[in-house]
Amino acid sequence: MSSPPSRSGPAPGVLPPAPIAALALFALLALIAGSVAAAPFPRAPAAAFRVLVYSGAAHVPRDTLRAGVDAVRELGARNGFGVEATEDPAVFDDAALSRFRAVVFNNTAAAHDEGHGLGEEGRAALRKYVRAGGGWVGLHEAAAGADDWDWYEGLVGAALDRGTPVQSGRVKVLDHAHPSTAGLPDLWERTEQWYDWRTDPTASVHTLAQIRVRDGIAGLSGGVDHPFSWCQDYDGGRSWFTAGGHAAPAFRDEGFLTHLLGGIEWAAGARAGDCTASQAGSFQRTTLASRGLADPADLAVAPDRRVFVARRTGELTVVDQRTSKVSTALDLGYTTETAARADGLTALVLDPGFAENHWLYLLHSDSTGGRLALSRFTADGDTVDPASEKRLLTLPGRRSTGKGDAPPPSGSLAFDREGHLYAATGDVTLPLNAGAPGDLRGAILRVTPQEDGTYTVPEGNLFPQGTAGTRPEIYAMGMRDPYRVTVDPASGALLAAGTDADGTVRHFRISAAGQIGRPYCSGGVPYGAADCAPRVSGAPLPDGPQGGAAMSGPVYAYEPESLHRTRFPAYFAGKWLTYDPAGRRFTTLSFQREAQTFSDRRFGPVRAGELQSVNGVFQDMEWNRPTAAAFGPDGALYVVDRGPDDDGSATAFRIDHVGDERLPTAVVTANRDNGPAPLTVAFTGTGSGPGGTTPVRYAWDFDGDGGTDSTEANPSYTYRSGGRFTARLTVTGPEGTTAVAGQEITVGNSRPRLTVHRPPDGGLFRPGDTVAFTVAVEDDRDGHAAPVDCSRMLVRAESGRPTAPRPLRGSPGCRGSVVMGTGGGPGPQRITVRYTDAGAPGIPALSGSASFTLRTAFQEAERFTSTGGAHGGAVAGSREDASGGRALTEIEDGDWVAFDPVDLGGVGAVTVGVTPCGLGGTVEFRAGSPDGPLLGSLRVPGSADGDGTTVSPSAALEGTGGSGPLYLVFTNSAWSSEKPDLFAVDWLRFHGPGAR
Repeated sequence: MSSPPSRSGPAPGVLPPAPIAALALFALLALIAGSVAAAPFPRAPAAAFRVLVYSGAAHVPRDTLRAGVDAVRELGARNGFGVEATEDPAVFDDAALSRFRAVVFNNTAAAHDEGHGLGEEGRAALRKYVRAGGGWVGLHEAAAGADDWDWYEGLVGAALDRGTPVQSGRVKVLDHAHPSTAGLPDLWERTEQWYDWRTDPTASVHTLAQIRVRDGIAGLSGGVDHPFSWCQDYDGGRSWFTAGGHAAPAFRDEGFLTHLLGGIEWAAGARAGDCTASQAGSFQRTTLASRGLADPADLAVAPDRRVFVARRTGELTVVDQRTSKVSTALDLGYTTETAARADGLTALVLDPGFAENHWLYLLHSDSTGGRLALSRFTADGDTVDPASEKRLLTLPGRRSTGKGDAPPPSGSLAFDREGHLYAATGDVTLPLNAGAPGDLRGAILRVTPQEDGTYTVPEGNLFPQGTAGTRPEIYAMGMRDPYRVTVDPASGALLAAGTDADGTVRHFRISAAGQIGRPYCSGGVPYGAADCAPRVSGAPLPDGPQGGAAMSGPVYAYEPESLHRTRFPAYFAGKWLTYDPAGRRFTTLSFQREAQTFSDRRFGPVRAGELQSVNGVFQDMEWNRPTAAAFGPDGALYVVDRGPDDDGSATAFRIDHVGDERLPTAVVTANRDNGPAPLTVAFTGTGSGPGGTTPVRYAWDFDGDGGTDSTEANPSYTYRSGGRFTARLTVTGPEGTTAVAGQEITVGNSRPRLTVHRPPDGGLFRPGDTVAFTVAVEDDRDGHAAPVDCSRMLVRAESGRPTAPRPLRGSPGCRGSVVMGTGGGPGPQRITVRYTDAGAPGIPALSGSASFTLRTAFQEAERFTSTGGAHGGAVAGSREDASGGRALTEIEDGDWVAFDPVDLGGVGAVTVGVTPCGLGGTVEFRAGSPDGPLLGSLRVPGSADGDGTTVSPSAALEGTGGSGPLYLVFTNSAWSSEKPDLFAVDWLRFHGPGAR
């Protein structure tokens, strides 16, 4: 069988071969048909084309087939296109098909029934027709046949698994721009036979509408993604499918006829519609900067497309896309201690009039870290004068209690269309006591900035001015920690996201001031739900902040007059983009545009502004910890990703919508980016371009003077004077499109090199332990060793309180300690040390970093690093009786989980919390790999040997002699697919002195 081809769509209006004279005749007929009196069928602009309706080898009632044919005939008569109908598969030859712009499969498929369905010649003709730019439309059972033809399954987009009994339900219309769904309501009530798909087509097609699974349709499998209608550019042609049309009454429904008309006209190329908006691979991510963005907190994009990045360490960084230059516009001058323990610089927003007044607003700790300030600054090009600060308000900042339990800093700023500034101050106190009506902390404020740097309070806030015991600046309160806010540019609604103490992610849509307590919740729980469940999944939590914070990204404002061809499509208009650093994913939230009522009494009325749908986006892109996102004036999305560690590896990206095309890419690598003068650098541009064998042109500017220094793909250049330079590569594609990438080169200084000598990577600790560390530092300046100043070392711990590093005796380095806290939970804790040297006159400072992982002696089993084995590995499943609410489940013979890194120095034994709820078996502890050296093992009884309660067997462990992955391998040779799983694993406890 053939494999599905890659998507490649025709240009709008491209026709399969057809006689010109015939087209002229059809145009005349269309004009005549357009003069007929209107009927209750949808109308559209006249278009000269013909459609074939094929009903051969169908297995549905005759009245359904006739209704489908009659409906398409009437749509054609009222909308200016010709229709022919047949059940004869002989029509599938090259000459006959060339007369049609679209073929409608009317509740039938390309089955290979001898004498009735499409034979090999007919299938070949259909394939050739589509490849020539023809359109295909499939109704309902068009997905229920041709299981022996992969190409056809790809044309449909999915294969039927099973259907439900006919019953009422609702369809969520996601795309209000495509002609087939533009005229439908947000929730479309239908009586249908609903379909389950053998494989979810969501990533490979553009979903126009989804089944609302929460309506409780009997016989429909679980899961959120149940596409109902979709479209795609396929193998040179166009494919549109709807699961509607199961019976004759559907073809008399005005909404369904509107749906069908738009699908036919789009497939025929008569009406435009983007069918790449939600497909994987339709977006291209371009790296703008990958250095100089350590500890990013927020970003904003200027009208000239410069990207401003606010960093917690107090720097405001500017990334210029035209030159690839990364520069520091402002440095708030935090000390190392302030940067480590205070909120720092947490939020950024540009004034709505930034293009003229150059004002920007920052939410930041003051120089002592004891207070949080909202200030306005004025930019001058790529610099911001600290003296331009106009402080609007000041409130107490967050300080650690000294127990290492400080929550992650939070805060956000956003303007609305009226010029009001919203400030989410976050939960900035320890213990949690913010939220009083007279306290600006833990609330969302709304003020109106004035030209003199002050503010006024607009009407309509929560507390009228002069109300005793209140602050009039408060707009909304009652949320535990509103971490990010944004404003819907169309409705003016304030959108906020935050995380509860139990890890529940809550999203709020706020249309008026008030005490907020009616959130949307992660996973699509409807408006008004008060019982949102904590976030859990079958995947291990990543290293880094566990749970993370829900991020409220922007709402897209589509501008049809924009000339930027890679802007996000109209599909995203009004959708709220959110992202989750812990889950490493992006989602869109869609809202009801209008209130609706329904004929089925099971479905209560919905109000405008309620949550309608939650859908994933960018599923094909891998993320570490996305931290901030904003749309630019070009309609592209800008994202800063924090990176896997707090080691300065954050990256700023631009995401363009490219559909089926690709932009050229510019990729620059260098064998070195720092060192003493003269410095010879070998650059590599190979890998740039659109891919494949398509040629591109290279233009290098090494010294930033605007000239072209080389046109080679992989040149070398020698820098002879000190300073910082941006080597810029411009790649030009065949159509004249360009891409730019840059690489910073520092001459006259060398990046400090850090080596952690202790503790061992993966060492064990207990909450409250004081873990000592020593870090060797090599700092060369212009080829000579520079003294090490330990006050320039910044230590970051996810859950712990670092002490100030002090010099090591007898060697260039620093020593310090971290008092381990409990805030991170029983999981891996990453400690990052970063050293910034002093630079020199005219020579910028450079930073180097190193990190190490510590693990709690008590380890939740579901926090594994990876899993695998003969049967796919274990799953982190929800269990009410588990210590962390989850445990390892679906454990079968040969499955394993790994924890990496682990250092077992000083560890002599391990106890495992296990529920003997299955066949039983053995847990083997192995070093380095699933079949590595055996360190110890223990036996877990089967359920017949116990009552199902947790048992805690122990095993002696041999030392591994170093740091590396520790594998738990689960075995029982008596297991088979007909037998139950082995057991469930809840936790591990290692016994020994731990990390010291």
